[in-house]
Amino acid sequence: MTLALDPALETVIEFPDPNPGEDGGIVTLSLTNRTNGLTHGLHRFPAKYIPQLPRWAIAQYGNADSLILDPFAGSGTTAVEASAAGIRSMSLELNPLSRLIIGAKTSLPGLSRLSELLREVELKASFASARLVTPISGVSNFEHWYDRENWAALSRLKQGILAVDATLEERRFLLVMFSSILRATSRADDQSQKTYVSGTNPKTPISVQDGWAIAVRRARSALRDAESASWSNGLAAVPEDGDALRVPTHAGTFDLAITSPPYMDSVDYPYNLMLEHFWLAEEIGIPSRAAFNSLRAGQVGAKVRASNNNPPASVSSIDFDQLPAHRLPAAIEYFVTMDQHFASMRAALRDGARYVMVVGNSSTSTGRIPLHSALCDLAAAHDLGLEYSFAYRVRRHYMKFPRAGRGGIILFDRVLVFRAGHAAMLDASKLGTPDTYLAPGEVAH
Repeated sequence: MTLALDPALETVIEFPDPNPGEDGGIVTLSLTNRTNGLTHGLHRFPAKYIPQLPRWAIAQYGNADSLILDPFAGSGTTAVEASAAGIRSMSLELNPLSRLIIGAKTSLPGLSRLSELLREVELKASFASARLVTPISGVSNFEHWYDRENWAALSRLKQGILAVDATLEERRFLLVMFSSILRATSRADDQSQKTYVSGTNPKTPISVQDGWAIAVRRARSALRDAESASWSNGLAAVPEDGDALRVPTHAGTFDLAITSPPYMDSVDYPYNLMLEHFWLAEEIGIPSRAAFNSLRAGQVGAKVRASNNNPPASVSSIDFDQLPAHRLPAAIEYFVTMDQHFASMRAALRDGARYVMVVGNSSTSTGRIPLHSALCDLAAAHDLGLEYSFAYRVRRHYMKFPRAGRGGIILFDRVLVFRAGHAAMLDASKLGTPDTYLAPGEVAH
């Protein structure tokens, strides 16, 4: 077992230029690269990929006339980079909170207008009542997450935001600023994937006043970055019916696609952002805890206990009989849905268009899963041939606590570049990542 940091890896400032038909190897991006510029740092989001990746893909395969698709848009990293480059994009997301965040990140108020709005929010909030009312039905223990002081202060702040005279886009931006402080002002652990209140290491939440001050500084910094870039509002479409399994466009619409799909049986995005969903339930159309649970169950990569499907015949890289029994149903459903996804993507991409996909290494108790190779099997079955690939060391993690070598931390991402209507130029089964794990007590940074 080796340590997570491998000194043999080449450290680079930028990702390498692609050489079709070759494996670009494994690199580590210098930590001098900033990952929270523009609006990327406006709102926390688990397992998001670094902006340098879509920036690289746009520079290599896009141009001013391109239409870019992100079918698993998450928090909108691709859309932000496209907007900064002055290029049109479409972001698909089933999760309404994600759509709210993407919209806020890509349709921005000016700095002076933000200052006006903030003054009005402060005034309206000062006259609001301290309502200790659970913001979503079906949740009976809201005091488990918030002390009464922060609960009341958040209630007043949200009332202030809803009361200001603002456009739809401006109010959305303010609501996402509000959402960005909900974890820090709660009792929930800041690092855990789950919205979890620790009994052994209780957290002292920051005050709402301090949290809002941080959100304001972050928002102003983001707007300054946007003003210094080639930023244009109105370039990023976020359809309400966004679904990666049924891309809502005419055939051959997109010139480039860039995404990082959910990993198999891994991050439960809604659960990680549970408090944010609860506080904004009315604004994002989630009427109850039951509706929230349905949202969790409907995402690609969700945990399932049973499957009535067979694995896609085109997946030859994985022996499903060797997977642990408790992981098998989720694995089958994951590849069935990804098969549907690739079929939809091939129809949406014009001939010759590239699809840049980022996937992490994955493992079970029985060993490493060649996830990237299996996805290449599916892509090839839908006329999406692997043209180029490289891997990079993941240097910044949302979670930073020790895992004692038990896994759960993605150490390497592999970039797969598919070309629509072209045969594969690379053998995906020969692409790999180092046999590298976290040592006991080691922390991923």
